[in-house]
Amino acid sequence: EKKLEAPPAPPAQAEAEPEEEEEEVKPDAGKDSDKKIPDPRPHLNVVFIGHVDAGKSTTCGNILFLCGMVDDRTIEKYKQEAAGKAGESWFLAFIMDTSEEEKVKGKTVEVGRAAFETQNRRFTILDAPGHKSYVPNMIAGASAADVGVLLISARKGEFETGFEKGGQTCEHALLAKTLGVDKLVCAVNKMDDPTVQWDEKKIQ
Repeated sequence: EKKLEAPPAPPAQAEAEPEEEEEEVKPDAGKDSDKKIPDPRPHLNVVFIGHVDAGKSTTCGNILFLCGMVDDRTIEKYKQEAAGKAGESWFLAFIMDTSEEEKVKGKTVEVGRAAFETQNRRFTILDAPGHKSYVPNMIAGASAADVGVLLISARKGEFETGFEKGGQTCEHALLAKTLGVDKLVCAVNKMDDPTVQWDEKKIQ
């Protein structure tokens, strides 16, 4: 008699491999910390233009000093340096006129560039040269500006020279307009000079 053989047992199912837990990818805190958040305050490029010796570099330097962008130790250094070169009264101009040639001559040659900020805005100052020999450099500075400040010296002699043939007061204003600077502030400087004595006719 044939014995009935039991049917073969079904093959054992392979044990399911435990699912690997997905590793949580965490952002690299180091890289994120290096990324700077853009400053939301609006930014303006302001170019200072006008005839030579109108006081552009001194005015720009004074703005930076009053805004706390230059410390007292640096100011003392510039005072000593200016006394031996252009004259001690030029120390504020040395904040912008940094090259040796500019310090010795007392004239801006290249466009000076510096930044300052207020609570609501950020500014870049562009200090353009006023001498007619450096008009190409002035054009380079004005072409990058959003706003212009036309500085005019009220001192007798300097005022008239700026408006005469070859003077840069009107020339700079015209060039700035041509280069797209449609906002121009006219600032009259040196009103305290003995030849002016705060005479309002100079402004009018």
